[in-house]
Amino acid sequence: MDINLLIKEKFGSKRGMLRFFYFQFLLKIGFYRQYKKIDFASVKRLVFICAGNICRSPLAEAVARKNGINSFSFGLDTRGGDPADPRAIDYAIRHQLDLNSHITHTLADYISEVGDLLVVMEPKHIPMLPVACKKLPVTLAGLWLKEPVAYLHDPYNTDLKYFDRCENMVCMAANQLVKRLGFGVK
Repeated sequence: MDINLLIKEKFGSKRGMLRFFYFQFLLKIGFYRQYKKIDFASVKRLVFICAGNICRSPLAEAVARKNGINSFSFGLDTRGGDPADPRAIDYAIRHQLDLNSHITHTLADYISEVGDLLVVMEPKHIPMLPVACKKLPVTLAGLWLKEPVAYLHDPYNTDLKYFDRCENMVCMAANQLVKRLGFGVK
């Protein structure tokens, strides 16, 4: 098998592969341990955060809402007001979720509430949060997978097969967070 094809199928890109292994190394040596220490009894809303708020975070929000969890999502690098990625909308439809009415939200659209748990998709999102957000509990979505990962790749520039793989991981992570909150996954 061609190594470039293998990398594309497993990691999306060479850069994605390097990021995955770098962040996994940090995970293995305990660097992200603090982001698993969450008092779920005090969580009242899940706030999902990614870069563009068109693929990962709106899908995670849709999963949480389908399961009766108060949730919100926003992007750290978006202008706001745009629809979800068409592939994300299609993925959602195939999984009985709805992203048809989703519009992107920016950090400015986010109003923090007591009980918010900020759920980021990548470690690089944590230092991008403003100081006010850093007072809230923060976790990495991938830490809640059965096989934890620190980095959930942004599927925006990937082919459909890898896009679906990324979105599957986002759904699984969101479902695990729903379970931690004591809700049955639908």
